[in-house]
Amino acid sequence: TVSVEDEIGAHEKMNEDFNLMEEALLKIGEPCKSILDAYYIQKKTMPEIAQMFGYTNADNAKTQKYKCLMRLKKIFFTQYKNGDQ
Repeated sequence: TVSVEDEIGAHEKMNEDFNLMEEALLKIGEPCKSILDAYYIQKKTMPEIAQMFGYTNADNAKTQKYKCLMRLKKIFFTQYKNGDQ
């Protein structure tokens, strides 16, 4: 069995992580925020994203999405390591 305190602690930790991710998303800027939103939230395909953001092809859009994701991870983990809330 798992104690209620353990469950509450895990839930609070998850909420803190979500808050850090939300802050990281606010800091990432455009067009990264919109590209990641289009791909992960709106479920757009790479050709659709390329057209939406004016990239010459889907591979260029994919490369930009990767760079944006790496930037988001860097911001998130910097905040996480520093304990920013």
